[in-house]
This record gives sequence, C-alpha cells and structure tokens, in this order.
Amino acid sequence: MSNNSTKFKSRLETHELLDRFELLYDNIDELKDLRRSYINKDLSSIFRIITTNNKEDLRKLIMEDNTWKLWSLLEEYANTYFVKAFKNFFVNEIKIDNDCFSRGQLHSKKWLVSELEKTSLHLGTIFLCAGWYGTLATMLFESKKIHLDKIRSFDIDENCWRIAETFNKPWVMDDWKFKATTQDIHDINFAEHTYQTLRSNGTERELFDKPNTIINTSCEHIENWQEWWNKIPKGKLCVLQSNDYKELPEHINCVDDIEHFRSIAPMTKYFYGGDLILGKYTRYMLIGIK
Repeated sequence: MSNNSTKFKSRLETHELLDRFELLYDNIDELKDLRRSYINKDLSSIFRIITTNNKEDLRKLIMEDNTWKLWSLLEEYANTYFVKAFKNFFVNEIKIDNDCFSRGQLHSKKWLVSELEKTSLHLGTIFLCAGWYGTLATMLFESKKIHLDKIRSFDIDENCWRIAETFNKPWVMDDWKFKATTQDIHDINFAEHTYQTLRSNGTERELFDKPNTIINTSCEHIENWQEWWNKIPKGKLCVLQSNDYKELPEHINCVDDIEHFRSIAPMTKYFYGGDLILGKYTRYMLIGIK
C-alpha cells in the first residue's frame, strides 16, 4: 500500500475471522475444530487438531486470546491466499473495508463460483467490472474446476487496485494473469480495450485485452444501467448479480425478482438464473450469452 494509507484496527474479531474462513473453506474440518476450540473451548475439537508443533500457538490463541497466533494456525490448516492476504493486512495495519469478508459477500461469491463450475465453460479473458478488492478473482483462481486465461479487474475507486493485487499476488506475479486497474466501467470497450494501468511502482503501462467473459456482481450500484448494458457486444458470456436491498441509497439499480433481472439484462441463452436468500435481502444471478 502507499505510504499515506490510513492505519486501522480491524473490525473483524477473532471469532468472526474463524467463522468466515470456515465458511469459505467448508471442506476443511480443521477449521471447524479451530473455531470450536476458540469459541466453545471444546476439548474434543482441541484434541483433534493439537500437535507437538502447534500446541503453544493453540494455547496462546485459546487461553490468552492472542490473535497473532491465529495466523500461523490458519496457515497450517488452510494455506491459501486469502489467509496470506488477511495476515498481511493485519500485520501491516492496512485499511480495508471488512464488508468484503462479510457472510453475505462470501455466500454470494461462493454461489457464483459453484454455478460457473457446473457449466464447464472456458471463461478465457475475464473483465471483472466494479471488481472492488478482487476477492472473487481469488476464488476463481483457487477453484479446481474453473478454466480461465486471465482476469482484468476494473473499479472506479483508486484505493482498490493495490488491495486487489494483494489478494491476488501469485497471479499478479505470474505475468499479470491478474491485473487491477482504476477505471469507470462505463468507459470500457467490451469488444477490445486499450487502457492505461499502473505497475506496482506507480508508473503507467498500456494494456490491450479482448474479453470473453464479463462479470458484474454489483449491478445494483450501476448508474445508467441500460447505457452500460448496451456497451456489451452480443455473444459475450455474462455473469451478473443484483439484489432487492433498496434501503441503501447507493443501491440505485435493484431488481424485484429474477424475471425483473432478465428484463433489464436480456440474453440469447441462459445457463443459470436463480436467487440466494441472505436474510436482509435476496441476491439474484444470471449466467448466459448476451
């Protein structure tokens, strides 16, 4: 992050972090036991995961509430880049919006990845619109069933691109298989796009990309929706999410149901259309060919 980044104390408490990582990697039993060990002081869970090498870290986490020890335990059980990225943010006190790791965000993105996996489609070059911190890209890269070439993430907020590249550092380092750029998605040419991006040292470089897949999980935020939708050429694979949470003033393009969503984003072929109930709101998703 830049030198003028705001310092902060994470709003995510230890029990929340454990909950989110268990949700994200629900196939890793050790994460379930780690959460139970910390929250419930459950002896059965402690005995299942304790080893000679980690017993001191477990003791300090459970008995002393030492959050620093959380990261070594998480890395032992789930050595993924979400763990590495959040450890980096915690250690260096880098400011992020922790809503990126809310239950609703994680459920929505896991749902998207799961439904895309079922299609067995090759996604080619992905343009991730309003990509925010690029956490969806991390999940797509970590999936064993998703086939893609590269991901380009675009967000109008200039504070997003470095954080997105922290979440996706291995793929940034892999010849920019992932690259985040500050740009208004209304200014993108979705047929073939020439644009300026920034290297890690802040210098500019011109890129040229032709997207095969357009992903926008923030359709409820998009002003002048029809104008943006008209910019996408026919034949592009599109993955869209919106919701019915109209209470937030920034949600200016909500939909009432999946049929309403289809009406504002008509496609020639649908692979998926459905909803996910998330308590305060319902999220809707379309996957198809425009």
